[in-house]
Amino acid sequence: MRDHAEGVRTGDPAGQDGEVTRSERLLALVAELRAAAPARLQTRALAERLRVSERTVQRDLTTLARDGLPVRITRGGWALGAEPPAPAVTGTASLAQPVRDTIAHAVRARRVVRISYLDQAGERTRRNVEAHGLVIAPYGEYLVGWCRLREGPRLFRLDRIGAAYLTGSDAGLRDLDELLATLRVPAPRPAVEDGPLSRTPARARAWTLDRVEHVRVRLAETAAEARTAGEGIADLRAVLGHLAEWSRWQIGALRAVATGEELVFDGRRPPFPPEFDRDLPYTRREQMIQDAMAVRSFGEVARDLDDVLNGAAHWAADCPDALWRGTLPEPGRPGEHRPLADLMAGWWSPLSHIEWHLDRLADDPGTALAFGHVVDEDDDLEPGGRLVERCPLRL
Repeated sequence: MRDHAEGVRTGDPAGQDGEVTRSERLLALVAELRAAAPARLQTRALAERLRVSERTVQRDLTTLARDGLPVRITRGGWALGAEPPAPAVTGTASLAQPVRDTIAHAVRARRVVRISYLDQAGERTRRNVEAHGLVIAPYGEYLVGWCRLREGPRLFRLDRIGAAYLTGSDAGLRDLDELLATLRVPAPRPAVEDGPLSRTPARARAWTLDRVEHVRVRLAETAAEARTAGEGIADLRAVLGHLAEWSRWQIGALRAVATGEELVFDGRRPPFPPEFDRDLPYTRREQMIQDAMAVRSFGEVARDLDDVLNGAAHWAADCPDALWRGTLPEPGRPGEHRPLADLMAGWWSPLSHIEWHLDRLADDPGTALAFGHVVDEDDDLEPGGRLVERCPLRL
């Protein structure tokens, strides 16, 4: 998604904003250093690019170093060292932190983040972005936000954000799923020479396996927290049952498409009525899943979902390298084709489906709203089933 840039180039710290504030100058300064790293930049060169005095540059760098920016001065000029480990949480001090940490904090805190962004055409702009989500894909990582410069939803590749700091403004509430739908995610892929799509099958496989393990750890931690708290287990079991059966089908269908073989389901699939395999409304199918899972304990349902993910990991580890090249048809979405790693672990995949529910739990732990619960008296789902009525699979 190319954004025609307006505003600042590297040598124009003011851009469209007119007079440069101190925060703007620090943002531009950090962007310059990160763009040049690991090479050094002379104080004079920085002063000329930022259109300030050398003394101002030195004072700004001293401030940033005090806040934690790993900047050092050598005979060859100023250079950045290793990034500090912990994210800052307020104001321009966040410039001293790795970009991803600042962006991730902005998403968690629903804050507006000020970024220095280099687009595909090599143009650099500075803009305020309402941070609403991160999209992780084998070809890159993106900030999903509402750009206040363009007054619309945008995706920003994290490796093109030269610097970022947290503003004092609240990002407000926008529906992440609607933003992603407007942006027509999955995100556009870069040209082959840009690197990520030309990655070897081994790297795509390793990324996918890492994502599977990450989701398994999140599930285990969520289950452990519920057991420790001693509450919300019934509701969580309903969601895990939903995830187990839908993930079982998604992964089985994906393997069948990739190999041309019959559907094979992992885990311990419960018995379903014959009509389950017919074309049914979402609520009817979900009710059947909840009914089938109701006889199982919390631990049994959690193990079933883990077995499904374990089966996916074993298949991903052993399948032919050829499957990781090119694209494959997307089950359930006629005409759509994506790389295998994206189908398994990118956006609109079995793993992103699981994390969609876990993220809503993390937003408001201990309540049904954590699972997107919206009570509808006309809905024929039982209370446990209502917990998944806003699941993106229903769209």
